[in-house]
Amino acid sequence: MSYGREDTTIEPDFIEPEGPLAVSGGAADSIGGVLQTSGSRGTLDETVLQTLKRDVVDINSRLKQVVYPHFPSFFSCSEDGLETSDKDISANCDLWAPLAFIILYSLFVSHARSLFSSLFVSSWFVLLVMALHLRLTKPHQKVSLISYISISGYCLFPQVLNALIAQLLLPLVFHVGRQNRWIVRILSLVKLVVMVLCLMWSVAAVSWVTKSKTVIEIYPLGLCLFGMAWLSTIL
Repeated sequence: MSYGREDTTIEPDFIEPEGPLAVSGGAADSIGGVLQTSGSRGTLDETVLQTLKRDVVDINSRLKQVVYPHFPSFFSCSEDGLETSDKDISANCDLWAPLAFIILYSLFVSHARSLFSSLFVSSWFVLLVMALHLRLTKPHQKVSLISYISISGYCLFPQVLNALIAQLLLPLVFHVGRQNRWIVRILSLVKLVVMVLCLMWSVAAVSWVTKSKTVIEIYPLGLCLFGMAWLSTIL
């Protein structure tokens, strides 16, 4: 006795695209409104520690572009290197690191007192002034105002170090040798030396990364940074 046989088919979970949508590597490009899929996953399924680690790595990479010493390349720089650096910096701007630097600077200088809010707002105002100055003096460059704010914010990193040394580390040494007047004079001199070095570092970094070479371009930037460095030294 024979039984009828039914053909069963199993639909695959994923149908390989054909024609113009077929690409190598198992990913489909967004063509004509088709959703693009790739092997990369979002950040919603990662831990907080992984997110913080990735952000720290990104900030460190951008610090290498903007802030880490460029003194040799500042005096002898090529146009190709500047163009490549400018493209990378203007394409990957963020405000997380500037926000962190401003918070740390305000905390160190104000010692977490009522002066914190004034320093916080003033620091953002200084960044806005620097960004507007760069935007107005460089209209030919295709860099947005937010990118200039981000660059200026990263150049505050030396000022954070200056505030840390002048407001926390050196007062500890002063407390140890407070009965010796020569220690007070030496510490005051060290504060000035650290302020000058950090100020030169910030000015050199922002000048190099924004291609500022003339006095008209550099002087207002240096004046803004000098105000922040002076506050962290005398307060």
